[in-house]
Amino acid sequence: MGRKYNLKAAVRDEQLVFTVVGRVDSLTVKEFESTVTREREAHPEGRIVFDCSGLEYISSAGLRILLSLRKKEKVPIRIVNVSPRVSEILEVTGFSQLFDVSRGMKDISDRNVRKVGGNSSLTIYRMDDDTLLKVYSNEKSLEAIEQERRYAQIAFMCGIPTIIAYDVVMYKGHYGMLYELVQVDTIASIISSSLEEREKFAADMGKLLKIVHSSEPDSGLLPETGALYEGWAKKMEAWLTPEETSALTRLIQAIPPVNTIVYGNFYGRNIFVQVAELLLINMAGISCGNPIFDLGTAYMNYVSEPEEVVKSATGLDPEEAKQFWDTMVRTYFETEDENIIQKHEEVIRAAALLRAALTPAISSPLSDGEIKRYIEIARSKVLPQVDQLAALLSTAQF
Repeated sequence: MGRKYNLKAAVRDEQLVFTVVGRVDSLTVKEFESTVTREREAHPEGRIVFDCSGLEYISSAGLRILLSLRKKEKVPIRIVNVSPRVSEILEVTGFSQLFDVSRGMKDISDRNVRKVGGNSSLTIYRMDDDTLLKVYSNEKSLEAIEQERRYAQIAFMCGIPTIIAYDVVMYKGHYGMLYELVQVDTIASIISSSLEEREKFAADMGKLLKIVHSSEPDSGLLPETGALYEGWAKKMEAWLTPEETSALTRLIQAIPPVNTIVYGNFYGRNIFVQVAELLLINMAGISCGNPIFDLGTAYMNYVSEPEEVVKSATGLDPEEAKQFWDTMVRTYFETEDENIIQKHEEVIRAAALLRAALTPAISSPLSDGEIKRYIEIARSKVLPQVDQLAALLSTAQF
């Protein structure tokens, strides 16, 4: 018998409603078929409705039973309250065109949770020993969340260690994603309480980032990083002149195009440790472009931001974060040669300045003081040396 499987039938409003819970797979499909057949014979009138709010998975054998049933019915069968995971199965197999399918979403607001990570736009909770819940604190659309799931699948298929969500739910009025895991914790929380492991995790993060930047997705699957940055440069017209935003665009266009995955915001609170493996969880910002975009953002998080920002992002004091960065970048470039590291860091610092100049358009919400600080960086450290920075960024070929 399959885990958590249950199927109940009831006549409601002249409809025969089957409530499915758990998995319809090789272990449960025979009982599924016999129950549906028996109940239909006992109640031959009325439209058939499958309430799938509790359905976690349906195999091809289960789909064949639905297809056989459809051929016998005069009125189209309804499949309601379908989870994103089951919806994807129905979509891929073409069943969404053959049946009247409507999606649903479980509300798990009554569940006990414990916060384990997050940032200004989302919070990550542990629900139990096997499940993580990521809750979006802003008004992120369901479409954007589904897009994040697709991006995570693309990254996973490219060989990047990532956690795949298996359901989208509601939690206290916000969308959330469920992830099935064993015991995990974030890098930031582990290294803040375990100093002796800091060097090891820094090296592991360097290796993980290298894996990300060694992955090439098929063309058109992910947005182009350069195009995203140019869009942010355009949005900076809310604070800068058209000439200034044009200069920022020039810097972006100086970066050589590369077809590798760019994670978007690589730092300790976005990375989980599962046994001895590092896993990425927040895949909403991945794109396809030059690794320098990731390296510049990571440099901001670990080195160039103010103390409170560094500590929030990394879980470390600035001096500790700088040491962590040094180990991470040496592992990434596979060298201890100071001259080589220094040369790479000149380019990375240029990318970090560009990212800082665009931050008001990238990150929200920001306080007026934070916006003022980033605009000051743009006008004092970026725009006056556009030629020099463009020359450095044009060499970003690692």
